[in-house]
Amino acid sequence: MKKLLFIEANTTGTGMMAIQKAHSLNVFPVFITRDPSIYKGLEKQECELMICDTNHYEEILAAIKDAFHSGEIGGITTTSEFYIHTVARLTSALGLTGNPPEAVAAARNKFAVREKLKQSKTLYQPFYAGVKNEEDLVKKRHEFPTPCIVKPVDDSGSNGVKVCHDFSDLLNHSRRLLKVKLNTRNQPVVNMVLVEEYVEGQEYSVECFSFNGKHTLIGITKKQVGGDPFRVEQGHLFPADDLSSDVHDCLEEGAFEILHTLGWFTGPSHIEVKVAEGRLFLVEFNGRLAGGMIPELIRLSKDIDLLEEQIKASLGIQPELHHPSGCYAGIQFIVPGTSGVITEINPIKDQHVKGIKETRLTVQIGDEVEAARNAYGRIGYMIAVGEDANDVLSVLQEASKQVKIEEKEYSR
Repeated sequence: MKKLLFIEANTTGTGMMAIQKAHSLNVFPVFITRDPSIYKGLEKQECELMICDTNHYEEILAAIKDAFHSGEIGGITTTSEFYIHTVARLTSALGLTGNPPEAVAAARNKFAVREKLKQSKTLYQPFYAGVKNEEDLVKKRHEFPTPCIVKPVDDSGSNGVKVCHDFSDLLNHSRRLLKVKLNTRNQPVVNMVLVEEYVEGQEYSVECFSFNGKHTLIGITKKQVGGDPFRVEQGHLFPADDLSSDVHDCLEEGAFEILHTLGWFTGPSHIEVKVAEGRLFLVEFNGRLAGGMIPELIRLSKDIDLLEEQIKASLGIQPELHHPSGCYAGIQFIVPGTSGVITEINPIKDQHVKGIKETRLTVQIGDEVEAARNAYGRIGYMIAVGEDANDVLSVLQEASKQVKIEEKEYSR
């Protein structure tokens, strides 16, 4: 039996699900990590465990070559965005199915993505600048439009992304970001922040899947995003219910142009976008499955298991992506608006509200919470399905009212 190597995973549970799905595809999973203790449930998985420093490419390549003989490895993949470039380098070195390393390196750097797309005549071209130090900012202060978006070039989960309304805010937030040297996986970060034009409008994400260089549109997600300054995602609806045929075509064609320009070859992509002046404006490109439970919404809506299809693609197996449209599926997150102490929780039971498929809370009474600044600050969610988009949104609104969390202000 061939081996499927997983290089780390995200920590929300998807990685453990992927290990289980590997068995159904007749390959034996090998989980390679520098620290198994960060994965809840890993000890219960039927897999081979390898421990090595996954933050050093040469060390992990040597460990793989030492442990497995030629032809024993069927594929290599990951469910963590922080390791997609490592996977691309490994698959290239070992002659396995994967993306070109240079394409993934660019995709992991938001400034590099802007640079690659700046010649496009069909995509909306925003103002943007890569800033490496405070002196750059001060010297060019009159060039930066406000409001603007300031973000690290290589982080994930909206971490560090902020809308800045004046130069002082831009300068202070950039200072904070430039002081960060390691990400949450103890990897060195790129010493640069991206400052770019803030574009108003409804945000969507275009969910695509590529195989052997051919791109398939899975669908378009309508995103509900919170207010300034951190713009935390509040909920999603799949498929988007408010797209004219012209806007749909604009988003699909623009997403495919981005994939072609970046040289994306295989696997999922999650492309966050808006429409500006009738053209696609790229918010962010992500060379991975969507977060925010969007793959689960797609599974409920179209009966496509994107995690399983990702594993297939990594093994060189043609993914099955064409399913008839089904119902609408939506998610509402519970997002603390202020910092405080949880004093009351009245969670609904899934079956008590029609259409609710799942509810989850990650807090208990007495827990302290911070006002959410990124996706990691969300403390729960509800998922609903229905034949009508408005019904789904109404159900989620009703359900969110029944989950009551009072936040008592406190001082540290």
